[in-house]
Parts: sequence; structure tokens; C-alpha cells
Amino acid sequence: MDKVYLIGEVGPNHNGSVETALTMIEKMAEAGVDCVKFQMTDPYLLYSDDSFKASYQKKNDKAKGAREMSLSYQLKREAHIPLYEKCKECGVDYVCSAFDLESLLYLDEHFDMPYYKIASGEIFSLDMIDYISEQNKPIILSTGMATYEEIEKALVLLNRHSQKDITILHCISNYPAKYEEVNLRNMITIKEKFGYNVGFSDHTVGNECAIAAAAMGATMIEKHVTLDKSANGPDHKASIDIPELTSLVSAVRHVEMALGSFDRQFSESQREISRVARKSLITKHAMKAGDIITKEDFCFKRPGIGFLPIEQDQVIGHRLLVDVEADRVIRKEFID
Repeated sequence: MDKVYLIGEVGPNHNGSVETALTMIEKMAEAGVDCVKFQMTDPYLLYSDDSFKASYQKKNDKAKGAREMSLSYQLKREAHIPLYEKCKECGVDYVCSAFDLESLLYLDEHFDMPYYKIASGEIFSLDMIDYISEQNKPIILSTGMATYEEIEKALVLLNRHSQKDITILHCISNYPAKYEEVNLRNMITIKEKFGYNVGFSDHTVGNECAIAAAAMGATMIEKHVTLDKSANGPDHKASIDIPELTSLVSAVRHVEMALGSFDRQFSESQREISRVARKSLITKHAMKAGDIITKEDFCFKRPGIGFLPIEQDQVIGHRLLVDVEADRVIRKEFID
């Protein structure tokens, strides 16, 4: 299979610190991710005065409201410039999800991102969707909270100017997502229903679901990452730390190798073991050259370097060309 594209999502887990964000890039690159992803917004363009926090945000963050929470974890737009350069230095892609049109335009003007990432909550932000639909760049579309009909509408909007290269991410928009809510099999249904590559934006605790998604054919996996799960902030407790990320990358790469192809294949190691573990026709007693072999003259024992038990009809009734001691393999060159 092709290599799974692994995205380390920083989100607000830099807690507004450029130095923390730079450290996260270094450590995630060392762990082996393909991409480090950030988020950008102007909280005054994203949140109205009526906005409120989700339950998990109230539990994990001390700010009074949604806008106040966002402001407390914001990086200034220009702060992303050294992050972009750091990603290039570390050999990973820099990608940033925009949550308002001004941020999206800034990102497009200042950074050469390999694709647009549309967050689940922005699937119907028409100003951004309209802009992205006019560009010629691959798109990753997260689909948390979206019905099939809503996914279909978003795809129509994105493709209205030209057919786009889109990867649809199956996603459960909860932090953390419960295992019983994840419904990974739906990822396969999405692929069959819409005909696009699929991936998984994983908000569960631990790595099991992400690894399972790789085994089920996900072409991309996105996972929130933190340097400290105990830090104050809305996403830290639903994120994995660097050792867990390293383990995830290793596991996914092993899954890639293990999946192989749909064809039955036999490696040299399998051939070697078959010689050791399979059985051959073995003489029950000493036999002389000229003896006619009967079924009573042999039994089945290891190793598998002679006639297999299922090949006994090729031996019975044939004449030995050489003397053979008891408990020896009846080799093909021993009979006429």
C-alpha cells in the first residue's frame, strides 16, 4: 500500500507560545510525522457575543467564554512565519486550518501549503468554501457532525469550478471521542459512497483507533499532539504525547508493511520454514536397491525435503535405485 500520510495536529496546544510551537515541530518531526498542522483565526471573526463553550472545553479550560478561550491560546498571524520555516527545516509539511476568510487569505498569501484543510465546523462556511473551490489545490475535508447529505453538498460546492483532489476524513467531533462512537467501518462506506480517498481524524484517547484505521485503508491519519497532557487548555487531555506519537508512527509504518497485497505470496523465509515444518515420506526400516516400495515401507515425518505425504502415489510401486537406511527421507533421486 501507499504510505499513510500522518498529521500531527497542534491546535491550541502551544498555549499561545511560539517557543512551545517550535519545540512541538521538532519533536513531532523526530517522531516521524509527515505534517505538522496548526490553526488560525481571528476570534472576533469566529465568535459572536452569543458563542459558548462545549462541555469538554468548560471542563478543561478556565476562560469564561468561547472567544476569551480562543484569545488566550492565539498565535498572531505573523508568528506562523517562523513555524513555517521550522517545518521546512525539519522536513515536514506545514499546514494550517483557517477558521475565517481573512485568515485563509493570509495563509494563501504567505505560505505554500500542500493542501487546504477544512475543519469539520467549517464545512458550510461559504465564504471560505467559495474561495477554495476557485483554487487548484488538494483539499482535506473533515466530516465530524456531518450527514451524508451534508458531505455531498460540500463536495458539490468544492467541485463546482473543477474536479478537486479531495480526501475525506472520517471524524467524531468530541474531545475525547468515545470508542463506541467512533464507528470506523463508516470510513469504508464513505469511500464507497463518494469515491474519494478517505482518512481518519482521531480524537480518541490512545492509538488503537488510528492504527485500526490504517489497517482499514485510511490514506491519512490526523492526531492531536501535546507536550503535556496535564497542561491547562481545551485539547491537551484528548491528545497524545510525544512518546505515544512515536509509537503511533512506528505502528502505522509496520501496518503498511504487513498489509501487503491481495495476492498469495511466499517469501524465502516461508520456503525455508516449510523445509523444516512439513513432513516427507520416511523409511520405516532399512531398504535395499531394487526393493519395490509399498505403503508399509514409509511413514510421515519431518523434514519436508522429499516427497510430501500427498505425493505418496508417486512413490508406491516404484523401485529403489539405492540402499536407504531406516528413518531416512525417501528422496526423488532414490527411485526410478
